[in-house]
This record gives sequence, C-alpha cells and structure tokens, in this order.
Amino acid sequence: MTKPARRRLPNRAARRADILRALADAAKELACDGETFADLSVERLSRQAGISRASFYLYFEDKGELVRGWHDLVDESAQEILEKWWQATAPSHGFIADVFSRMQRLHRDSRFELGAIEEMTASYPDLRRVRDATFGRRHDALHAHIIDGQAAGWVDPDIDAATTAAWLAAMVDRVMQHVAPTADDDSDLYLTGADIIWQTLYRLPHRQ
Repeated sequence: MTKPARRRLPNRAARRADILRALADAAKELACDGETFADLSVERLSRQAGISRASFYLYFEDKGELVRGWHDLVDESAQEILEKWWQATAPSHGFIADVFSRMQRLHRDSRFELGAIEEMTASYPDLRRVRDATFGRRHDALHAHIIDGQAAGWVDPDIDAATTAAWLAAMVDRVMQHVAPTADDDSDLYLTGADIIWQTLYRLPHRQ
C-alpha cells in the first residue's frame, strides 16, 4: 500500500534522514514477499515510501548511495556507543557488557539495513571504501585506548597494542555484522564479547 505524503521538515539534512528511514521501512515491507533488496526497483521503493521517483533522485544518485546512507546512520549510532568505551578510564566488566548489549541491540534492530549493505558492497566500490574507512577509524580509536590504558596501568602492559587492537576490532566488526542481527533477544552474545574484551585487556591481578 502506498504511504501518505511525507511531512515537511525544516532543512535538507533532516528531510534526507527522514526519507532514508522511510525507504528502509518500505524496503522491509516489500522484502517480506521474499525479494532481496537488489530485486527492488527505485520506482517500487519510492511508491511504497510515499515519495516520488524524482524526490528519490533529488537525494540519492542510485540505490548504492541510498545504502551508503543507511550505513552512515548505523555507523553514527554505533560510533556514539563505542566512544563511551574508548573514552572510558579503567572500564569495569559491567561497563563493557553494557556497551556490547547496546551494540547487539542496534545491529539486531538494523538487520535489514545491514543485509542490504552486505548485498550491495560488491557492486559499489565507494561503499566498500566507506566500510573500510569505518573499520580503520574504529581500529585506531581502540589502539589509542589500549596505549593510554597501558601507560596508566589499567591495561595489560604485556600485550602488543597494535596487534591486539586489530584482532579485537575485527572480532567486534564481524560478530556485529554477521551474528548479532539474528541473535535471540535473550542471547548472551554480548556477555561473551564483554568477557573476551575484559580478559584480554583489563583483567590485571590488582583488579580481580
């Protein structure tokens, strides 16, 4: 069923964000019939979202740019969550568990968008570059966090900061992309992640 006309918003950025969410909702509804995101035409997506085809192209060059917009929305929310970890001093196990619980919830709630991102990445090199840059930024932030913690005495001084950051950042990225979206609501996935992080970085004799 075609959606009613969308409400007017005060600026282009707000309108674009609203249209991004509307198109995500429309794509989810259309995909309920068993179609993949790649099967959906711009015309069908626009009609389902209650916008004109011309309005779609006013904000997005093609479906690849739409999916990049979804990536940016998910990344913005994930960045806000992860920064609380990277900026924390001597975080407790409970603190890390809360961070990973919120990350698990975000990726489960965004599972359709994440699936579309994965599906479209091979066809859109720019999307691949954006995803690689996101991973690089997270790796660098975690690396800096580890170095700061080692200098202050609350991260294990015997681990190699660069290598450990690479492994942990890759683990978090893969689990959140491929496991968290389909995890049960009561899954203890986030607790396992918190245990691994805690044991690797923070479980020092004087903190046990």
